[in-house]
Amino acid sequence: MLKISNLSKQFTGNDFYSLDDVSMEIQKGEIVGLIGKNGAGKSTLMKLMAKSLKPTQGTITYKGEDIHSRDNVLDDFGIMIDPVFYPEMTVLDNLKFYLKLHGKTDLYDNIEPTLKLVELWESRNRKPKGFSFGMKQRTALAIALVAEPDFLILDEPFVGLDPIGVQKLIDILKQWSSERQISMLISSHQLGELEALCSRYVYIEDGKLADSFSGKEHPSIMVHLDGERDWDFILPILPLLDDDVDLDGTVLEISTKTNAEKLNKIFGILAEQDLITKVDIKENHLKDIFMKG
Repeated sequence: MLKISNLSKQFTGNDFYSLDDVSMEIQKGEIVGLIGKNGAGKSTLMKLMAKSLKPTQGTITYKGEDIHSRDNVLDDFGIMIDPVFYPEMTVLDNLKFYLKLHGKTDLYDNIEPTLKLVELWESRNRKPKGFSFGMKQRTALAIALVAEPDFLILDEPFVGLDPIGVQKLIDILKQWSSERQISMLISSHQLGELEALCSRYVYIEDGKLADSFSGKEHPSIMVHLDGERDWDFILPILPLLDDDVDLDGTVLEISTKTNAEKLNKIFGILAEQDLITKVDIKENHLKDIFMKG
């Protein structure tokens, strides 16, 4: 859906590239996590994708079309990089103005559920100029979500949300990815939230794409089984083994992505035969990737 080819950015006056020869693709319905330390080039990459910066070299194509070939190529995008809104307009008027500007006044009914999602419905008649940083972030997030975009670019979307709000946002983004096939690039230092959401990750270091890996690296539940027991128990579990559930010796590794129906089946089989000896958590290696170097 979106293809980045040999993308580089060198700012005037610098003798180095802030982004250096990055190539990657994002498929339809895919949620990609963008991780890296401060100053690594994440924001530069997202701003290039949003056309707020022009590349020094390389191209970005969306649905096969160069994003710089004409105006409004990114009309289907929802973008939250820096908080952008009119501080002297109410939150409600900001969203109405955004939809009107994009010719989507038929989506006014989205405003209330969107503001409730980001916990701003009660503040809808307030002006963002007096908001805290977190509330400003949530205002920008609401603007990015309200127009039912086909592609989302989100920088630190969880900032300012309480744990319930974070979970609601994760749930709705996963639902959009699954049901509406919306593609997303999400950058955050809140690695646990990314782990719960993303299907793939890219790691930027010193302006270069240093690593890319799939969502199989989600945290896993490690279920230790009684190795002294009759191994006939494995037979009903075999059909449940896949990318999210793996049996290695006497340890059953279950991704935290696994749906509730499958979890209930697995634990029902194991509990019925008293096979569980211990349960612990295998953490995602996002933190290790982030801390390296």
